[in-house]
Amino acid sequence: MLKNLIYITIFLTSILSFSQNIKSITEFKKVGDSLIKSRLSEFDKSGNLVREVNYGKFDSRLKTFRNKIRTFEIKNGQRVSEYFCENFVSNDTCVVRAFSTFEFDNKTGIEKQTKYESDSLIRFIRETKKSKRIKSSKTYSWEFIPVEKPDFEKALVLLDTIFYDKQKRKTKRVSYNNRKEKPVIELYKYSDKNYTYQTIGTYRDTTLTFQYNELQKLADKKSLNYIFQNSENYKYDIEYY
Repeated sequence: MLKNLIYITIFLTSILSFSQNIKSITEFKKVGDSLIKSRLSEFDKSGNLVREVNYGKFDSRLKTFRNKIRTFEIKNGQRVSEYFCENFVSNDTCVVRAFSTFEFDNKTGIEKQTKYESDSLIRFIRETKKSKRIKSSKTYSWEFIPVEKPDFEKALVLLDTIFYDKQKRKTKRVSYNNRKEKPVIELYKYSDKNYTYQTIGTYRDTTLTFQYNELQKLADKKSLNYIFQNSENYKYDIEYY
């Protein structure tokens, strides 16, 4: 099993460069000499994420595994709803923890997401607009005290702008918070073998260098909504349509 998954990982770079549509990606985490299933992501033929399962550990008190599941409804290429539930495997039940509704305005190109708690109180409202090289969003948040009706004057307001290069890679992110004076800036610089991530405006600014993941590079190029972990600790199994 391990040998086959390593083989798949090595050759995934060349496979992704062709036109096959990915149906699902199963992620396995290396624990000692074993591989433990950690995540399952399922996509439609357009590359939209429609379901994701994060496999949890065994709950000795409840005598069951607890998995976290997100499901998306897609219509005409746009998200309509999202549900997040916790799956208690032995009881074959999935308890809803939160859900979202989405509205898309064709004239303005703005997607509006309203996220609710399980009791239908509003956690946040976010408006997002994408262009070829820029993605911007404005969020009104009541994270710690969800509300029945939006009170925009008491909301935490977050403004995010992400800039991309011609290869669809992030180059800069600027995040504003109406309760702080200065924005937080994230900078990305790429070379052939690695990329540098830098933060400015945080309590402890950081500069880190990462080896660039070729699988992630190709997934980004194909606009696949997926984050690959490092190949040393994770392996992947791919299913195609």
